[in-house]
Amino acid sequence: MYSVGDKVVHPGYGPGIITGVERRQVVGDPKEYYVIRMLAEGGTLMTPVARADELGLRRALDRKALDHLLKRMRTPPETLSSDFRERQANIEERLKGADLEAAVEVMRDLVWHDELHRLTERDSKLLQRAEVLLAGEMALVEDINIDEARSRLQARMAEIVAAETEAEQ
Repeated sequence: MYSVGDKVVHPGYGPGIITGVERRQVVGDPKEYYVIRMLAEGGTLMTPVARADELGLRRALDRKALDHLLKRMRTPPETLSSDFRERQANIEERLKGADLEAAVEVMRDLVWHDELHRLTERDSKLLQRAEVLLAGEMALVEDINIDEARSRLQARMAEIVAAETEAEQ
């Protein structure tokens, strides 16, 4: 069970903060709903309390878990297919479940792919999806807005690429 003020992540809608619990009658018997202020798109999401776990609502990571996750940015990138259809299908599949580890790896792999081959427009949109997923989590943990978190992620990845490129020369 979650409480007002809890930082949560909905797999389909992203990060938010529970601002209340309301009892509403939508169809049938009255039910309790978490009222969640969404960070990414703004607005409010109402999620049935009884179905929160089934829907995949979860607590945001803590600082230690986020730092551990972001260390994966420094691991060697996976070589992506040169066939854009195959590459994009693979990335879509990796991002499907809103898995944060997969999002870090997708961001890392696409940034490196861009260094070597340039991204297509669709690749860029997939990179943005991964960044927004990670930035939402970071925004909750660091109590900043998503744009600031996304900028920090991009800067961190740029530093990693620059350091690796310099080390190779």
